[in-house]
Amino acid sequence: MKNLLIIIILFINAQCASQNTTKMNNNNNIGVNITQGQGKNLLNGVVSSILTVTNNSSQDVSILLFYPNPNDLSFTSPSSLVKIKDKQWNDSERSAPIKIAAGKSYHVTYFLNRYFEFLKEGEINVHYNLDLFVATEGGSPKSSAHHGVFNIKVDKGSKEEIQQQILYYQNNLKSEDFSLKKEAEEALLYLVAVSEK
Repeated sequence: MKNLLIIIILFINAQCASQNTTKMNNNNNIGVNITQGQGKNLLNGVVSSILTVTNNSSQDVSILLFYPNPNDLSFTSPSSLVKIKDKQWNDSERSAPIKIAAGKSYHVTYFLNRYFEFLKEGEINVHYNLDLFVATEGGSPKSSAHHGVFNIKVDKGSKEEIQQQILYYQNNLKSEDFSLKKEAEEALLYLVAVSEK
């Protein structure tokens, strides 16, 4: 809790440095959507989702969004095809503010393997809850809660398909794009765990 307060204070100080005093209603100006990841989701591989945060306002905003250990995001499902894992949150995790220009979106991949053990292939209904701290330049951060539902399709997948996933993320470890590297590290945690079973 102490660490979260420190993060919020630092975030407020960074925002107060700006001279712009325009404020906004975060819930009306921030759009959140989660969809199935672009690649194939494999029962014994990784299952991904893409979180999109859209700034629908006419001014730039900054958000706090933890990654890869998402203290502010949770997933659940009523499906019998999954078993919900215990939360793996980290109270001491840090997150730098992410700036989103007016009318633009920010995308990040979250792997649902952190939340679920996938028992069988099929269509799975997933519920999400996201709590964001959102601030405009010159404004103090405000909490913005978002909830929704999306579907993912999980295929059984062949050994070759799983190997292709492993190679894809191993190659991304060499990327100069820091976000791709972090995503690859997260994915390979689950792929290595599956391969060791």
